[in-house]
Amino acid sequence: MTVRNLFLICLFGICSSSEASQNQQLLDRIEALERTQTELMHVVERLSKSDSCAKALSAKCNGIDLTHLNKRLEVNPTTPVAFSAYINHSVDKLVHGAVIPFERVTTNEGNAFNGGTGIFTCPKSGLYLFMWNVMVDQGHQTQISFVVNGATRRWSYAVATAINAGYQNAANHDIVRLNEGDKVWIADDYASGEIHPHHTTFSGVLLSQ
Repeated sequence: MTVRNLFLICLFGICSSSEASQNQQLLDRIEALERTQTELMHVVERLSKSDSCAKALSAKCNGIDLTHLNKRLEVNPTTPVAFSAYINHSVDKLVHGAVIPFERVTTNEGNAFNGGTGIFTCPKSGLYLFMWNVMVDQGHQTQISFVVNGATRRWSYAVATAINAGYQNAANHDIVRLNEGDKVWIADDYASGEIHPHHTTFSGVLLSQ
């Protein structure tokens, strides 16, 4: 074999190897493009489904009172409802059945308790626990009622008229199932003297729905 023929064979081998490498690169690029095309088709399919769902939801929402819906969404099932309050000044000369105000509100999750009026307005239906304590000054007595929508459910009574009796507490609690919009408060049925501040408290919490 001549040197010329040997050179040609080597040159052909090099060219064939180079072309094979280029061909493989092209095949790899084609496969990558095919994968990208498949992924894009899946994305387009998902977007199409999302658009269809959005149109269906829009059709279902047509005519719904969105203001009422938004108001209901303000208090969702995961939002806690709880309050705790006390009075920071002596209260006296209350008429029979007068609502006791609790102007110092320390906790008000759900913003359902109005300290100025002393009334809790149920923001969502469920089972609630309420607790109260009313301290009466020495030498006096009091009777407290726990009221739901104007009807008394529980009472508590304290007498501090005995000699050296000191302050006495009218305390109790109740577990009650409420509906949205129900109103709850503590009322003074009878008090012969002042209701003592700071130790007179009212609390409530949503236990379950």
